[in-house]
Amino acid sequence: MKILIADDERLARERLERMVTQFGDAEVVASVADGETLWQALEQEVPDIVLLDIDMPGEDGVEIGARLAELDWPPAVIYVTAHPQHALRAFSTHAVDYLLKPVSLEHLRAAVAAAGRMTRAQDQRRREEGRLVARVGRTVEVLPAQSVIWFEADEKYVTAHLAEGERVLDLSLRQIEDRVGDAFLRVHRSALVAKSCIERLEHDADGQHWLHLSGYLRPVEVSRRQLRLVRAWLAGEPVA
Repeated sequence: MKILIADDERLARERLERMVTQFGDAEVVASVADGETLWQALEQEVPDIVLLDIDMPGEDGVEIGARLAELDWPPAVIYVTAHPQHALRAFSTHAVDYLLKPVSLEHLRAAVAAAGRMTRAQDQRRREEGRLVARVGRTVEVLPAQSVIWFEADEKYVTAHLAEGERVLDLSLRQIEDRVGDAFLRVHRSALVAKSCIERLEHDADGQHWLHLSGYLRPVEVSRRQLRLVRAWLAGEPVA
């Protein structure tokens, strides 16, 4: 689970980071001191869980929590604060928990576990619905798989190529392949194309093969390893 910590006190952030490192399946992907930096961090990494202080410069934590709740697939929010009087307002933003400082390791562990169950349920719904989550500026967007022409992997991220532009996904190509099912065909170790968009297969003078896709100008390279699979699909043969 990816966790973002937002607290204007450095010592409080560091304490939470030390506690999170004791949870085997959790990692801190960002640690920020205010709302502005939080939204900037979301442009780089979409967390599963946000540990959110309330009394911070600029937007307070509840205002941030309310904005997070409006995202298509919001992260689970756990408030960690020294102020008990904001609990009612905080829970109106659909928070998982409201922990008072100094929070104990066991209370934080229980809250993170509950948030993890929520995020796993969201992942399951996305998988069942064939939808993915993409970063667009400071927000995240639910991306229907059927709107994608092809997926292209680089070292860290996967780019979804659509007729109207591109979206960046914080998933591996293998994870995407598991979610989109047999509607897409692996044509290269770094490329997954929509079967419905395949127009034709061609090769150049060097013997390299390329797929032309409807709605996309640039042909996509087909690796030698995947060439037989692509040819089989074009011939109407069953492919695994």
